[in-house]
Amino acid sequence: MRYKQRQRLYSQNFLFNRKLITKLVSRSSIGKKDTVLEIGPGRGIITQELLKVAAKVIAVELDSKLYLQLKEKFKNVKNLELVHDKFSNFKLPLYPYKVFANMPFVITADVIRKLTSDNNFQEGYLVVQKEAAKKFIGLPYDSKNQMLATLLKPWFEINVCWEFNRYDFVPLPSVDTTMIRIIRVKKPVIDQNRARLYKDFVLYSYNRSKVAKLIFTQLIKQFNNFVRKANPEQISTVTQTARRISRQQELIQKIHRTRADKNWRKF
Repeated sequence: MRYKQRQRLYSQNFLFNRKLITKLVSRSSIGKKDTVLEIGPGRGIITQELLKVAAKVIAVELDSKLYLQLKEKFKNVKNLELVHDKFSNFKLPLYPYKVFANMPFVITADVIRKLTSDNNFQEGYLVVQKEAAKKFIGLPYDSKNQMLATLLKPWFEINVCWEFNRYDFVPLPSVDTTMIRIIRVKKPVIDQNRARLYKDFVLYSYNRSKVAKLIFTQLIKQFNNFVRKANPEQISTVTQTARRISRQQELIQKIHRTRADKNWRKF
């Protein structure tokens, strides 16, 4: 009953097959030297497996009753840091870490945005809606991509590492679900010190194009030309327009979050 109530509130479906969870964790790169962040641990079935392989697990749980259950269940475990908070409020570690999480679908975009904006984030394994995964992964460099994928491509490689059966979850989800792997690329096509300007340029470009997709390689060439040739006034126009677009997006009333959540569309 508790899981059903939580699913209605947070659009979260829980994995319950311990053998499957063990397989997923063992296939990850998580090892004895790693700190792992888990978002929405629920009753701790994934947490338990992560604790076996990681140096430290930080589990962030919003639900008060589940937090207390976790606190009791793992009261003698020394390599677990249990946090009772919204992930949006949680201060990320000030040292390298990885992420492994079956989180509520409603926070997918917010989580990915927060993690990929943090330099200490190394690698992530996230359970997400299959349709959403396609938007984050995007298409090859010479194909048209959604803005979500375009924002991430310079610094991150994203791929599907597992396809779930709907019966792997409780309650049973009404959407197809996958696990994606997010990892930093070794040689980013955009310097990190230009990340903010690149994001502004992408927002500006997509707004001007009036289409949902642009070819990534062409956009990169346009951005590099812009960096070389633009004067301060042109840069100011792009940044101010992009910030205005961001503020407008933040003011848009969020959609009603159903089990087949659409919040991932917003980045």
